[in-house]
Amino acid sequence: MKTIFTILVTVIFSLNVTAQDKGFVHIATAGNITSNWTIIDHPDLNGNSDARILFSQRYNGVDNNHPTGVWYTGSRWAIYNEDIAAMPVGAAFNVYIADDSPVAVHIADSSNTTGYYTELSGYTANDYLFYITYWNPHSVYNPYVYANQFWSGNRVLAVETLDNIPNNAAFFVMKGTNISAYLGSVASNSSNISDGRLTIDHPALNDNPNAVFLYSHYFGAGGNNGLLPVVTETEYNNSTGRWQIYAYGIGFPEGVWLDLIIPDMILGTNEMQAEVSKITLYPNPVVNNVNISSSKKEIQEVQIYDVSGKQVKTFMQTGKTITLDVSALQFGTYIAKIKTDEGWFSQKLIKK
Repeated sequence: MKTIFTILVTVIFSLNVTAQDKGFVHIATAGNITSNWTIIDHPDLNGNSDARILFSQRYNGVDNNHPTGVWYTGSRWAIYNEDIAAMPVGAAFNVYIADDSPVAVHIADSSNTTGYYTELSGYTANDYLFYITYWNPHSVYNPYVYANQFWSGNRVLAVETLDNIPNNAAFFVMKGTNISAYLGSVASNSSNISDGRLTIDHPALNDNPNAVFLYSHYFGAGGNNGLLPVVTETEYNNSTGRWQIYAYGIGFPEGVWLDLIIPDMILGTNEMQAEVSKITLYPNPVVNNVNISSSKKEIQEVQIYDVSGKQVKTFMQTGKTITLDVSALQFGTYIAKIKTDEGWFSQKLIKK
């Protein structure tokens, strides 16, 4: 079974990889909302019915306490409220474009579904699965919150409230890979939950308000059998510099295991108000010395974390381009956290 916050990363010896998982923030506005849905306008998705996207709700000052799904309008992808409630202006979403991570369409029908759970095929107990309801195949509303579980030799999707799954309800199911993203997990306990919120401590997310990530509830993982039968969303706490998962209407339960996936690449869109500094690392992979360059603000500090989340190096060199000696690092993959006047930014660093 997976260890909490273990990040499984495949070492990449070349950056010439065309396939890459990506993320960006979509915000519902008066101009892109129609009734219970909001249209996504992004060049990586427009006109692409074969795109595979997932999302998590993101708090942006506006509540949207409704189960949500995704559908393709014929020219654009859209996010909609499954219970047909009006989409509020200002609702925000972490949108994940899968490229490295394979996505399958799963249809819950009489061949694989019994009551509140539907059996998936081709997945193991240790896979990181992420999923979202999908309207198009059979136009079925599916207004429920789901967990996934390893049960009797199969992974299943199950309604958290134990309601029956609608016949022919469809899902996008993504097996998260670690080629162009970080994989991790967190389990809720008395030390990391407060006031309906679960706090996440992860070096790729800490002090990073621009982070985009998905999460999913893996029921029973590591012995964690807590239910999470409500709508949830990500929320950044500015005072602590930590991301949280907020549960609507309940105190966040103990014993809930969440899997995480954080893409390396965050895309800018016209919907995002703040520009993110352009930070580059080269060469990467590195043997001895790595150059870190910022196109906008001076670098103030660099922290290096290993794959377990332990800080292993700190560099206080400053400038728009700095050179760091990382020859003492062991072979493997690290997270470089770079501080500028605009905040902290995370990049993957591979040591050869």
